[in-house]
Amino acid sequence: MMRLVMAVVAVLVAPGGLQAQSDEAVDPRARVSMNPNSRTPDHISQLVGPAPTAEVYHGELAPRTIYRIEADPEAGFHWPYYLFVPDVVAPGGAVLVEPNNDGLFGAPFETHDYWAAMRNEQLFVDYGRHLGTPMLTPVFPRPLVDGPEGNLYIHAMTRAAMLHQEPRYARPDLQLLAMLDDAQAKLAASGFDVSEDALFWGFSAAGDFVTRMAALHPERVRAVAAGGLGGLPILPVSEVDGQALSFPVGVADLEMVTGRALNAEALRETPVLLYQGGADENDSVRAPPFTCDAFRSDSYSCEQAQWVNETLGASTLDRVPFVQDLYVGFGMRDFNSLALPGVEHTTPPEMEERIRDFFACVLAGGTACAAGISLSDDMTGQSE
Repeated sequence: MMRLVMAVVAVLVAPGGLQAQSDEAVDPRARVSMNPNSRTPDHISQLVGPAPTAEVYHGELAPRTIYRIEADPEAGFHWPYYLFVPDVVAPGGAVLVEPNNDGLFGAPFETHDYWAAMRNEQLFVDYGRHLGTPMLTPVFPRPLVDGPEGNLYIHAMTRAAMLHQEPRYARPDLQLLAMLDDAQAKLAASGFDVSEDALFWGFSAAGDFVTRMAALHPERVRAVAAGGLGGLPILPVSEVDGQALSFPVGVADLEMVTGRALNAEALRETPVLLYQGGADENDSVRAPPFTCDAFRSDSYSCEQAQWVNETLGASTLDRVPFVQDLYVGFGMRDFNSLALPGVEHTTPPEMEERIRDFFACVLAGGTACAAGISLSDDMTGQSE
């Protein structure tokens, strides 16, 4: 969900190592700022260290190893992905998927590759070593394009990205499922037992991606955790008060966009945990006032942005209770959307712990895994 274009360095990964690319060699639109308090690298301006060593897959997966799996268009994915196998894979467990989201648009592909590798390694530290889950991170690009969007925001699975026709960019949802199929087959061939569905986690644009993934393919999503969405996940309804909600605000035209209707019952059975920082002003919905004749956005149309601001609220935090009520009214069996007072566009350590608790509950076959998540008084701002 990066919108602020401020910083000075993009990163390349070359066979000989890491190299900082000069300002003059990088399109200014590929520069972004970095929030030093965030552990989720969607605000990036400089290297944070060498990329992890990734092995080449030769027919067998070894524990505590990161593999870079090359693109396989015949198998349905045009971009590589990273797969981290933890020390122990829990029997009957699931792969944990986090879409890549480095905030860079128009950057060289190697830049996205670097940050996807870094994020895949961090997934092990944050979640995989605790949960016994293999971790999958795709390496999707975010190319510049002509038109009002300016870039093809694959990292967020926007409407433009879903409707794009060029095969290598088209249908990122299906490409990710093809990567998941490929990873699950490789894991099975090496004796690791994982389910067909997967856990999905994402922050900011990646959070948009995973909540939209749940609406499109709930039968492949065991559970979703997402944060920093501007208070606006995809709404699982076709209309509100007579207003049709097109993708990605709602699902009124989901069949036109994806070729399949909403599997409402499967979505209702999908545990979903969301959170929104109370001081998070990173919003993919343009704030009013604005007019449609001068409107530019890579995330929502002018009409969609107007409806969200007028109906749900122009503040990211204002939207949280509306979304909670709407999802509960839709019939979700296990849904929770938390507001984190004072928290900016970041994931606090306590929230990270709660996400681990949520996923562990799901993997253990628990019920009310999302609904049972609460925060300490320090996080909620309550006093004794």
